[in-house]
Amino acid sequence: MREKTRERITALVLFVVLAFYSVTIGWRGVLLVTDSGGRVVPILLGVAVVLMPVVALWAIWRLVLFARDGSAMMQQQGEPAGPQDDAWRAHLVEAEAHRQAGERGAEQRAYRAAVRAWRGSRSA
Repeated sequence: MREKTRERITALVLFVVLAFYSVTIGWRGVLLVTDSGGRVVPILLGVAVVLMPVVALWAIWRLVLFARDGSAMMQQQGEPAGPQDDAWRAHLVEAEAHRQAGERGAEQRAYRAAVRAWRGSRSA
């Protein structure tokens, strides 16, 4: 339980740091666009600087959702399986086989497939 709390605090601190960075950098992008004097290059650079933190926040949010769903899936692993659980459990077994073989890329692909299948079985 204590380790889970520490993980959540770490994630929250990192998210706050990323949010601060995003606001600071985003503001610089807005300044580039507004103070450009109509020149094209500073406007394009400002738009790019504004978009970088937006993309970073979107990617972090997707990662948080994936971690949440993966954790819920792993907690459900010990429960009795229903017919809709066969797909994600098979992907999970495949991920474990790749992990034991040291095939990190294949392990990650199988784990992502397991989470996607688990999400699908929850919505069905």
